[in-house]
Amino acid sequence: MNHLSSKLIIASAASLMALAAHAQSVQPGPYIGGSVGTTKFHGDNVGGFDTDTTDTGGKIYGGYQFTPNFSLEGGWIGLGKYSSSASELKLNNGVFLDAVGTFPVAQDFSLLGRVGVYNGKAERTVNGVNDSERGTDVKYGAGVQYDLSKNTAIRGEWERYRVKALDIKDNTDMFSVGVNYRF
Repeated sequence: MNHLSSKLIIASAASLMALAAHAQSVQPGPYIGGSVGTTKFHGDNVGGFDTDTTDTGGKIYGGYQFTPNFSLEGGWIGLGKYSSSASELKLNNGVFLDAVGTFPVAQDFSLLGRVGVYNGKAERTVNGVNDSERGTDVKYGAGVQYDLSKNTAIRGEWERYRVKALDIKDNTDMFSVGVNYRF
């Protein structure tokens, strides 16, 4: 057996052991969680509105872990408010549904990937004139999770929400830290 083959076998065995350890620690079942972080809007000028502005955002969610590596997650999110001297844009409360993939990289430590849909309301005020509309579009993200115990985990995540309402077709990123509780 050559040197490359033995390295491949060792790497494969280590990956299988990590998956087995993760499978023992994360059992199928429901969970809830919440996170808070910063949001950043990236887009075109909207009625004098300066782009790439930041605000505070957060989400609460619930999910079901079907396997150690796959769950569905849905919840509520607030993406923040952005303003300039001529206008204000609020990316109000929205709801989301995601497929979440979990890949263990060490004991109690996993990488997360997610893709889903977001339905949210955008409100815009330009020179005293108000306008609002709901829109649905894709969202995706990535993160890390550390299991503090059998039931509790902390997450750090980046998520990108596509905003498609009020003739706005731009992105809002959210960087957040949160806590999960598994039942």
